[in-house]
Amino acid sequence: MAASIELRVLELYSGIGGMNYSLKESGVKYEIIAAIDINTTANQIYQHNFPDHNLMAFGIEKLTLKQYEKWNINTILMSPPCQPFTRVGNKNDVNDIRTQSFLHILQLIHQCKEKPSYILVENVKGFEESEARNKLIEMLTTNHYHYQEFLLTPLQFGISNCRLRYYMIAKLQTVQFLFTPSSKILTSIPNCPEEWLKYLQCSEETDNPVSNKWDQFESCDQNIHQEDIETDYICDKCLKLKYFLESKSDDYFQDYLVEKKDFKWFIVMDIVHPGLKKSMCFTKRYGHYINGAGPILQMSHDLTCDLKTKITTLNSRDFWTEEETKIIEKLKLRYFTPREIANLLCFPSSFSFPDNLSRIQLYRCLGNSLNVHVVSILIRLLVLEKYAS
Repeated sequence: MAASIELRVLELYSGIGGMNYSLKESGVKYEIIAAIDINTTANQIYQHNFPDHNLMAFGIEKLTLKQYEKWNINTILMSPPCQPFTRVGNKNDVNDIRTQSFLHILQLIHQCKEKPSYILVENVKGFEESEARNKLIEMLTTNHYHYQEFLLTPLQFGISNCRLRYYMIAKLQTVQFLFTPSSKILTSIPNCPEEWLKYLQCSEETDNPVSNKWDQFESCDQNIHQEDIETDYICDKCLKLKYFLESKSDDYFQDYLVEKKDFKWFIVMDIVHPGLKKSMCFTKRYGHYINGAGPILQMSHDLTCDLKTKITTLNSRDFWTEEETKIIEKLKLRYFTPREIANLLCFPSSFSFPDNLSRIQLYRCLGNSLNVHVVSILIRLLVLEKYAS
């Protein structure tokens, strides 16, 4: 059964409000006592969507024990900077200056008299092998917390986007989890009702503005250039990308077309089409870099063998002729829009962006965010409690 309490939440590294929206989707009673982030652009987006919330713009390492205890917090949700743990980062771990705020929070929790009842941490895959993770587990054990670690991707929950992430949920040992925690890092949700496992805000029966002509792609082989990662995680009810796309005129998408000067990166593009059930993870480098930054959307409907054969042969080319450029141009490759990325991250339709921010600024903030639906499930799992009969 669910605990009949209201969560008094400290939202750390609040970004564009992903944790806040996850709380909303989870259905639990909550109040954001304070949200803290130092990123000015992310704070603009957060304030735009939550104008009445107590958003504080300062480095988390400056939060004092006195201020923390004054808030009477019972829940901490946080997504610390991931750069110290990423494969493209320097992996300086606890020696990275960006990790110091996280270590400071661990120290605050250890020092405070009234420990938070609930803690949730989100980070990149790789965090589970870090010294920062070891210090987290040490703090939880010393302060008598139950905890469970996960590696989960949205693909498992019916969302057609790769975003394999580390998650940790913890609660004080005074109340039991509804499941038996494991010392192993789990790759699925334990004993969870089926209705929690799928992203059912839209379904196969939902009216969708994107044309069903993309269904013809289902009979095709693997797409031209698509990363073969997390494929085993795709669930049976995973929604096609078309359900997450904007319904706009061709003119609207002109600004999102890949420029000819970037066709030289064709062989490393992760090209997807609306009929697929998987797309590569969006990073903060999306829109600025192509290799490894996120998927490119193919809008052409041309399925002729001749076109596909010619495109495939381009893999081995070191130069591009005018004819080859025309072939690539026929694919009508474009970037996903910020709204479409927000859709794949499961932000609600009410979520919006301030008008004064550039597309690159939006891409950076979205690339640093989290999947709202996945976190909402973990919040529900966190607050479900087992009571002695």
